[in-house]
Amino acid sequence: MRRRALIVLTVALLLGSAAAFTWTEKLKLERAPIGEPRFDHRFSPGCGCPRGMARLSFLLHKADRLDVVVVDEADQVVRTLAKDLERPSGRVEFQWDGKDAAGATVPDGDYRLRVALEGAERTIVTRARVRVDTKPPDVRLLSVSALTLVPGGEGIRFRYAASESGRPILLVDGRIASRKRARRSGPATLTWTGTIRSNTVAPGRHQVAVVVADRAGNRSRPTEAVTILVRPSATG
Repeated sequence: MRRRALIVLTVALLLGSAAAFTWTEKLKLERAPIGEPRFDHRFSPGCGCPRGMARLSFLLHKADRLDVVVVDEADQVVRTLAKDLERPSGRVEFQWDGKDAAGATVPDGDYRLRVALEGAERTIVTRARVRVDTKPPDVRLLSVSALTLVPGGEGIRFRYAASESGRPILLVDGRIASRKRARRSGPATLTWTGTIRSNTVAPGRHQVAVVVADRAGNRSRPTEAVTILVRPSATG
């Protein structure tokens, strides 16, 4: 009897494993009810810049009723974006200001969306992440090629180092003179030819500094300003 019972138990376990495997494979073959997430990769809540809000969207393959929440790296809910939201098939879009349910800015880190679908009877956590980043880069000025400038010449090179990648910005007398494409962290060089947004500055002394804006929109503090004497141009 004991041997027969063991045989029956073994067969039952094998059948159960086969059924579980078949169900798992079926789920793999089924198309997920949502897909194609489009997230802003990182943003800085409260920066007062275009990246102060995150845009989060996904494609809903079939009309359904949704609950959508933001979860942290520990899968804990930090903010509810939608409750009992009825949507037709198509792209579903949200904006998140980086704050939790109490209105406080969440800690820096990665966040995802968790979507519960009533009709599909599924709850899905997106693989796509959005990073909250409120820390500005550190920037220091390394060297300046000259302290006197004649407009129309080769210009003055400002060598600086930034703690993270970002767009360098040249400030002249506190105004934005130019913005450049994002550069990697570490040493880099900016050249000033004596203009502010393509307009030649007046002869005299001008204060020049470097700022770096990271990918989340955070701006570093300006480097120590350097006094540059701009002389009249040869054609002036």
